[in-house]
Amino acid sequence: MKKPVFVDTAYFVALTNRSDRHHRQAASLAGEWHGQLRSFVTTDAVMLEYANFFARSPLRGLAATTVARLRGASGWRIVAMDRPLVLRGEGRYAAHADKAWSLTDCISMEVMTEAKLDEVATTDAHFTQAGFRVLMGGE
Repeated sequence: MKKPVFVDTAYFVALTNRSDRHHRQAASLAGEWHGQLRSFVTTDAVMLEYANFFARSPLRGLAATTVARLRGASGWRIVAMDRPLVLRGEGRYAAHADKAWSLTDCISMEVMTEAKLDEVATTDAHFTQAGFRVLMGGE
């Protein structure tokens, strides 16, 4: 069985918004994974960032439905933002002042490192800088 894929905000945004330049790529990955019975990991921080992205959008309802559906979906693990995780993320954030990594990215990177995950569904090159394999972009 393959390792789970970490799913970042960029993937969710691209999949939700048909006019996003990475929508076709995100939809293609979703179709590919459906047949593979892959499992997925994300975080409450990513869910917050995703919902916030669509806060003033006609797609707000779809984003809210997606978050609620993922919380109950089999094959999905959404890691809670407890104090120790946030502190580890803040430590990574402070230690890499030379990078433009967001705190959400740093929390995600901490989760990926702890779970020994190397693939991330995102277009965010910050994950490449941190040594992870980015599955989107570059088309």
